Amino acid sequence: MSRMARCEIFDPDEVAIAHVYTRVCRRCFLLGDDPFSGKNFDHRKVWIEEHLQQFAAFFGIDLLGFSILSDHFHLILRSRPDIVATWSDEDVARRWLMLCPHKQVRDIALSRIV
Repeated sequence: MSRMARCEIFDPDEVAIAHVYTRVCRRCFLLGDDPFSGKNFDHRKVWIEEHLQQFAAFFGIDLLGFSILSDHFHLILRSRPDIVATWSDEDVARRWLMLCPHKQVRDIALSRIV
């Protein structure tokens, strides 16, 4: 039996809290001490933490808690459709361009927003 689609579980118009977790590829230890190579990758935990804080502000979610382990991490997230509903089209475009800046100004209309 297949899993239910997220749109059937969460109402996109209501605030929701979710526990999200993910494992790294092949269960390698890419986020801490790797017992096979003897290398330490703790610096990646700091990188992930910094990006989580940054992305939460752009996507209209609250990062309530997190735990980054050697081969996986857990996030407690709260969606904020009430806040996102107040964003104008320019706000959405500005957030998108801050996350994914374009290298060359091809579209003059988009460059005026930023």
